[in-house]
Order: sequence, then C-alpha cells, then structure tokens
Amino acid sequence: MKSNKQKWIFCPCCEGSGKMENPAFANGFTSSEWHDMHEEEQQRYLAGEYDVDCGDCNGSGKVQVPNIEAMTFAEKRQLVIVQREAREAARADAIEAAEWRRENGWGYGC
Repeated sequence: MKSNKQKWIFCPCCEGSGKMENPAFANGFTSSEWHDMHEEEQQRYLAGEYDVDCGDCNGSGKVQVPNIEAMTFAEKRQLVIVQREAREAARADAIEAAEWRRENGWGYGC
C-alpha cells in the first residue's frame, strides 16, 4: 500500500503519551509493599518516573493505520485477508503458548 493509503492516529496503547507503565509493575503492589516503600519512591512511581516508552509506537505517541477511505475495493479486500491471517496466527500462537505453559507446569492449579 502506498503512503497515502496510511494515516496517523494516536496510539491506542498509550493514548498518545508515548509512555506506558513499566511492565515490571504490571501486577501492581500489595498494600504492605506500598507501605514499605519510601515516600519519595512512592511519589516517583505516581509521577510516572518508572514509565517506559510505549512498545506499540516506540514512544512517538502515534501509529500508522490503513486509510480505508483512500483504498480501492481490491486493496480493502487484501487488507481483510491480511488482518484475518494475522488474527489466525495470533490465535495459534496463543494456543501454542498455553499448551507450553500447561506442559511445563506454568498453568493454574499445578
């Protein structure tokens, strides 16, 4: 697809800020962990000092997406095929990862 067939939008992951919460803190803190932190560290966390660049937009705050309005019917059809294949591949990867976790004892209830 040509460049006019793409448009820029705010990144849906970081909502245009270019930053996201550090994945190391994805599970949050327990109240006792939060209580054990120094107040300065709590303030740094709340101020976003531990945030990292968004992985989807590489910190730019914007991503390119297909400009459906500028596409021909054939290009739209091809886009649907590509998106369908990507969904199927992602689904297969998720199933494979779940099976690996289950086989290696990483599942719940093990």
